[in-house]
Amino acid sequence: MCLFRGTLFLFLVITVSVSSGHHSGHRLRAHKAVRRHRAIHDGALRFEPEPYSKKLELNSSGKIHCKVAGGVAPSIQWYLNEEDPLPDGVTSSNGTLLVTEAARRHAGRYTCRAVDGNDTITAKINLDIVVSPRILEPSSGQQVNVVEGQTAVLNCLATGDPQPTTQWDRNRTLLLQQPGVSTEDSANASSARLLVLNNGSLIIRNVKDEDSDMYGCLAGSAAGLARNELVLLVHAEGTLPAQESSGVGGKAVVVSISVAAAYMILVLALMYYCRRRRLRSRQRGEKMELEMAEGREKLVEEGEEDKPKVANGSAVQNGRLLPHDRDSGADNSEVSGISRASKKSGQYDHLTVPRTLLTEQITLGRGEFGEVMLAKIDMCQVKKLKSKDDAELEPKMRQVLVKVLTTKDETQLSEFKRQLELFGRIRHENIVRLIGLCNEADPHYMLLEHTDWGDLKSFLIATRTAEETAEYLRRVGPAHPPPPPAAAAGAAPPPLAPQHRAVLAAHLAAAAGRLASKRLTHRDIAARNCVITSQLQLKLSLAALTRGPHSHEYCKRHDQVIPLRWLPSEAVLEGEYSTKSDVYMFAATVWEIYTKAELPFGKLNDNSVMERLKNGTLEWTVPDSMPDSLAALLKRCWSNSPADRPQFTEICEEMTTILQNMTSDDITGHTDENNA
Repeated sequence: MCLFRGTLFLFLVITVSVSSGHHSGHRLRAHKAVRRHRAIHDGALRFEPEPYSKKLELNSSGKIHCKVAGGVAPSIQWYLNEEDPLPDGVTSSNGTLLVTEAARRHAGRYTCRAVDGNDTITAKINLDIVVSPRILEPSSGQQVNVVEGQTAVLNCLATGDPQPTTQWDRNRTLLLQQPGVSTEDSANASSARLLVLNNGSLIIRNVKDEDSDMYGCLAGSAAGLARNELVLLVHAEGTLPAQESSGVGGKAVVVSISVAAAYMILVLALMYYCRRRRLRSRQRGEKMELEMAEGREKLVEEGEEDKPKVANGSAVQNGRLLPHDRDSGADNSEVSGISRASKKSGQYDHLTVPRTLLTEQITLGRGEFGEVMLAKIDMCQVKKLKSKDDAELEPKMRQVLVKVLTTKDETQLSEFKRQLELFGRIRHENIVRLIGLCNEADPHYMLLEHTDWGDLKSFLIATRTAEETAEYLRRVGPAHPPPPPAAAAGAAPPPLAPQHRAVLAAHLAAAAGRLASKRLTHRDIAARNCVITSQLQLKLSLAALTRGPHSHEYCKRHDQVIPLRWLPSEAVLEGEYSTKSDVYMFAATVWEIYTKAELPFGKLNDNSVMERLKNGTLEWTVPDSMPDSLAALLKRCWSNSPADRPQFTEICEEMTTILQNMTSDDITGHTDENNA
């Protein structure tokens, strides 16, 4: 029996071994067949992904991978240039270029070559050896003490390869973007109080207590960024602290002061943190109260008759009366936070105008903040409010542009404030005035001066002849037909003579030049955003009707609505607005004046305009009716590089010369006719 069991066990073991060997061999043969099939059908030899150029820090290590797909058994090798051997310290292994310790001699052009039988592919990359920027001056945390009224010089020195460029910021906001700061090359460099030199130094003349702050020196290049921060402390005369003593006692004093300062900073930080928490709690409570109040209002409205209410000229919105005093109840918009803040600080008290003064309101369309309307207002009443004079005056009704603030977007709220400052600070005959701000209740109204002949675009279209309109439609096609000319009060506008067009261009240059002199930017200069008087005087405004008669002149990009056809590439692609982008838009608007409000690049759709902007192939053509000197000026204004565009001071001088030449030509022509 035992012999039988042993024989049976041995038979089973032999059977399993033979079966396993058979199946293993079958799997191996199948795997080889699949591999040959995959190699045949895997496609042409190719890089996946394509090797890319790289920058390595000096004395660091790095790898660049070269991976290949397709083929049967490709071999991969790296070379310097085309076929030169790799330099010392650089090796190639399994398609990976390895740099153990980057040196300057390793920089150059490298080639990855993959060979599979008769098939060969190559890819070339650049290896750059760089040195990250390092700031030499100021040292991190440096403290600069200066006496009030003196001149402070702050140096910003950095080293690196490539050589980095330097900039100053104040509380992490670039200094050149703040008002009152000039550069060494600017026209007012000799009189500017804050001056940034070309070598990176910052000069603050007649130092004031308000100049005390944190200043950062920022150095950047293709190798990276570096930033050091210093503290500028301004002291009253006679209170400048003594220099640090070199003895042990002096060092002890410095350590004690540092510890005390750190303690004070900690206390202030805790106070700020607690205040922020209280503010957030208050805002959450107000939001809950708002939601509850709106719920109560909806319940009340459902039980009332659906009737619009108007009493004593009060505003009506969504069929509901907006009371003038909302302090006792919940606000119906996040804009109410701005309303309460302005009431506390009194920042806009001098602009406040009651909305009950507005009459004959007409909606034009929608802008970036909400509805845009035309209304009439008694300027005598506005004058009485600002001068607090009770004398009775004859009504003096004037048209105003009303921009309604209904948005809740923080970016748009900041833009609303920017426009308030823009039109509130500037006083110029070719820029509309800020009449006031209706902020006693939500929504807020910005009131801007308007004119009897309306916007410049409608005026230019109205001056076209029937033949010119037909010619425009023939060239551009029906994709962007011109809007019908607005019915002007009284007679139709007169035809534009060449001198009239040049005068309008000079008015626009003067307005934009005034903004540039105050370091302000408009960001939407176009014929639709200019108004014109019956005396043929142009004034720069900012209706920005993104929805309405001019909606086809705007397009949406990155959740923002922009006037694509009027903007330079740096504004569209990078969001960089400056005086030089206003120069570009000024030239586009002058082009509109001479083409009688044609749409720029009317034959192209928005995507085609965007692609040509990206490629730098978007080219403007000047009309034949434009003087040669003005055409040459506009071509400079349309330069792709902002640095190649002229300043507005030069543009104003050129426009003055062009007008003088046209006037002298007219006088000469009249004289010749009389002599004949």
